[in-house]
Amino acid sequence: MDSYKSDVVKIAHPISKVYAKLSTPSSFMNIANIDRLPDDVKQRIGEIEFGDDSIAFNANPIGRVVLQVVERDEPSRIVLEAVKLPIPLKVVFNLTDAGDDTTEAVVDIQVELNMFIRPMVQQPLTDGAKKFGELLAMLPYDAM
Repeated sequence: MDSYKSDVVKIAHPISKVYAKLSTPSSFMNIANIDRLPDDVKQRIGEIEFGDDSIAFNANPIGRVVLQVVERDEPSRIVLEAVKLPIPLKVVFNLTDAGDDTTEAVVDIQVELNMFIRPMVQQPLTDGAKKFGELLAMLPYDAM
């Protein structure tokens, strides 16, 4: 399985609060305002749906992607796994208590790619992991 990781990002909230919000996707319903996203992202994902244990969105040209929470290891790890995709895919949130009400986070996108596809998607997956990490640092954890 190939792994694409974000940089370590600092979140100005205690690990317990960050874990509580990230481990329950439905907590994002109140802040998921697609109008605030860049135009290119809006076109790619369309409508986002949040459930207690899942996030669903469009990923062109793949189609509808559903990420289901399959593992919760409080307070440090949350694993989401893609449902009904032709390739195995996981998104792993690794959280570390950095003291002073600060959490360090790394997003790890794990995907099983064959040797023909890997060169075509390696850079977009690397970029996606980094952007996902940056997004975690910007989320309004108090508003959720």
